[in-house]
Amino acid sequence: MTITEEQRKRMEENRLRALEIKRKRELEREQRERNSIIATEAGSSSTSNIFQDGGFVPSEQSEGTQGNTSRLSTDVSVHSSKQSNIRTNDGEVVISRNTNSNGNDENVDDDDESSLEEFEHNASQYITQTEAQRSYCLPMGTLAVCSYIEKDNPHKRGWSKMKLYARKEVRRRARKRFGGKAGLIQERESRKRKRLEKDLEEMKDVFCSR
Repeated sequence: MTITEEQRKRMEENRLRALEIKRKRELEREQRERNSIIATEAGSSSTSNIFQDGGFVPSEQSEGTQGNTSRLSTDVSVHSSKQSNIRTNDGEVVISRNTNSNGNDENVDDDDESSLEEFEHNASQYITQTEAQRSYCLPMGTLAVCSYIEKDNPHKRGWSKMKLYARKEVRRRARKRFGGKAGLIQERESRKRKRLEKDLEEMKDVFCSR
């Protein structure tokens, strides 16, 4: 069957409209995740504990005040994998991995660390698994050795806890993996192009099959 120019034009409009709807849904989902992270940071501030260079570090106040330390569970276990689990009073679990197998500190900033990308300025100190993989192009194997906190999923009650990673550590590992800031940006843009090409190809197949 021959497709007329008008039909071809309508198919193209439908394809672009479908891509726009998909893009908006992804943006809405990412915004919901960011809002959840902001709420997490607000709740975490009550325990006066922060991530520093990928590790979990109590603040000076919690170190010097017995009353604050009682907010943390005394059951802190260190496993052979150099992982420390600390559960706060609100049920938040902090997973900290500070050293490698040789006992060396892995949380040393790269020289390129001080040069932030535009989207990183004033950004949350925690990021979701989705953002870690999309913005920093890290595979699950690398994320598995990163420090993170666990929070209840605000959108899917009853689901497994949501992992939030320390942005600073994720950024450092990503830049090391791709040879610095420029290499990470290049890798990210390359993946964006591939995703767009894949989306276009899928939409093309859908309309051509009709």
